[in-house]
Amino acid sequence: MTAGVWEIGPAMALAQLQATATRSDLGTGNARVRIYLDVPANFLGSRGAQQAEVVLAKPSATVVNGTLVLHVRDAAGAMVMATGIPRWADWHAADGALLAGGEVSDADHAGPWRLFGGTTPEGETSPLLYAGSLVQLGETSLT
Repeated sequence: MTAGVWEIGPAMALAQLQATATRSDLGTGNARVRIYLDVPANFLGSRGAQQAEVVLAKPSATVVNGTLVLHVRDAAGAMVMATGIPRWADWHAADGALLAGGEVSDADHAGPWRLFGGTTPEGETSPLLYAGSLVQLGETSLT
């Protein structure tokens, strides 16, 4: 056993996921996933150019078999505003609060945010998206 490390039980993990789903929908609007061309210097730091914004449904997430699953409002996708390879995405609650963020990949790689749309260039793990095209949020879940 390592000193200073907490472990939580299944009931606590479930409660945390349910609380996260509830927190996501606080506010008058909808929760969103904002996609960026650059990885921020630090989590709370400024973001570079926003490439697209995926609006989530309300409720924006549910807990299914111990996994928090996000739900998009428009299954067709979101309009890409700038051409480039997305590197980062943030999840914002309906009131605008930053909830989580992570690197972006295509569906064949292991990024926490997996995107459909565009084509992944040789040697890349994230797709090249073109302004005016649509991007879809792939299956994204948190355990």
